[in-house]
Amino acid sequence: MDSVTTITEKETEEAEEKNSWGRSFSAPKDSYYLVYLIFLLHGVGMLMSWNMFITIAPQYYQDYWFTVDGNATSYANSFMSIIGVTSQIPNVGVMIVNTFAVVIGWMMLRIVAPLIVNCFLIALIVAFVIFVTPNDNDRGWFYAVTLTIVMLMNLANGIYQNSVYGIVADFPDNYINSLIIGNNLCGVFTSLMSILTTLASPNDVQLNALLYFSISLFVMIVCLVSLYVLVKLPFYHHHMALGLEARLADESENPSVGQFFQCFKYCWVQLFNNFYVYFKYAKDHSVLPDDLYYGINTFLNFNLFAWIGSTAANYVQIPSAKFLWIPVVLRTLFIPFFMFCNYRPDGQRKWPVFFESEWWFTFGCSVMALTCGYFSSLALIYTPSGVPSSYQKLSGMLASIFLMLGILCGVASTPIAAWMVKTW
Repeated sequence: MDSVTTITEKETEEAEEKNSWGRSFSAPKDSYYLVYLIFLLHGVGMLMSWNMFITIAPQYYQDYWFTVDGNATSYANSFMSIIGVTSQIPNVGVMIVNTFAVVIGWMMLRIVAPLIVNCFLIALIVAFVIFVTPNDNDRGWFYAVTLTIVMLMNLANGIYQNSVYGIVADFPDNYINSLIIGNNLCGVFTSLMSILTTLASPNDVQLNALLYFSISLFVMIVCLVSLYVLVKLPFYHHHMALGLEARLADESENPSVGQFFQCFKYCWVQLFNNFYVYFKYAKDHSVLPDDLYYGINTFLNFNLFAWIGSTAANYVQIPSAKFLWIPVVLRTLFIPFFMFCNYRPDGQRKWPVFFESEWWFTFGCSVMALTCGYFSSLALIYTPSGVPSSYQKLSGMLASIFLMLGILCGVASTPIAAWMVKTW
């Protein structure tokens, strides 16, 4: 009788572990959701260094280092636009290279090495904050070194993000969503940091910069330590072994061009959803001071509601993968809505204002963020679950590329909207 009971329990466990392609297997449990929480931590970590940098950059670099006696130097005028180029393009470019070189080297090494590089780069920035102060003799080399750090940081981040997405894709559906939840939590934390430092120490630039970069370095170190814990967990080993077994059986551990194309055919709709859901928006005209407006009504509002939306996707998954593209495309309506808000690029506009109150903008921002978090998480959840097990890692890495391409194209489209509002 005991043996019959044991067999029945085993069969039940195997039935519960069936994936979307009908394969059954028994698996150890994720005790205390430790693997999930580690992936969530890396969702925070993959954006922390850059979020902290870009948040403090206007105050520390543009105003403190590259502005002299209230007069912006050529370095100050070009800095924010140049770091946009030296960040996003290397980030997306190295993701593409990393995906097509998916089999070269141990995947975990592609996570550990970029984290170590980022730790070194952030430690270097911390040393600059402590020991180097603005002066005419140092401004030139400091500008060049900072841009080099930005480029290297984003090259490392691109490999790190892309590789983490590839690893998590081998796990159950909601595990890949932990990365998006972590991304949005990072945004919430950075927004709160911006508000607190604006209120508590608006003029102590060195203290603020030291605080931002020290926290960033601490998070990177915690992420590194967490990997040591992760690789010792049975749940992690089980799903990694299953993914490897499926790829070896299908001879896709070293994918051919044809297999890349096959993977794309399976999940191109979700890749489109990952891309299209990430479009940005511009600042509304507000009665709040600029520093608090950006911190509260834009960054905190957006990140908070995006986090709520991405978390909700773990529990409610509507619509299905087949119909997700419909609400994703309908989000295009946010573009004309914000253009008819009281949006004044450079204080100018020729278009009529249909939504005068800034509360319209706040409401629209909240709804856009909520839907962005929710639909982007659904697209990410559906991507690896819609392909054979042997293509899951590859689909996760492709999803990260299309996500970043969406952000890049969204940022690039913002000047077009501003030009239309100002000149038409």
